[in-house]
Amino acid sequence: MTHNDNSPRLIGRKEAAAYCGIAVSTFSLWVAKGKAPPTVPGTRKWDRHAIDALLNAFSGIGEPPSANAIPTNRARQDEDKVDRPRFGLDAKSENILVAMSYNTELNTLNLLPGAGSVLMGRLVGKGLVNCETADGQKLYIITEDGHAEACRIVESWKRR
Repeated sequence: MTHNDNSPRLIGRKEAAAYCGIAVSTFSLWVAKGKAPPTVPGTRKWDRHAIDALLNAFSGIGEPPSANAIPTNRARQDEDKVDRPRFGLDAKSENILVAMSYNTELNTLNLLPGAGSVLMGRLVGKGLVNCETADGQKLYIITEDGHAEACRIVESWKRR
């Protein structure tokens, strides 16, 4: 499926699978394992930008700003030297954090597919995200620790 400016940003499961170039059953498996982003809350649709962010993470394109924290291939071969994720996040929280790392404009609840105040509160509590208020709206800004954890998460996805 090609993407142009006239294509809808939110797409269904079949379109999302075609957009990724995989079978619908494979896309469903990715969603179940947390390898694909969750649906936009209140819908059965996926956000193309969230899909793009995760595909970029899997392929290594557009690494997050602190990419120097990512272990080398040599380190991956020696399991004792692998820098594993440290914060014990669930799959949904990992997806949100990685998306925020790749696109810093994803900073409000309405721009973060699948994020809610409770999930963001957990990320704030772990020091991975800061919460600021501007013009009466909460803004969630990823921290350096958040970027570093996103890099570790992406690397752990690559090792799966």
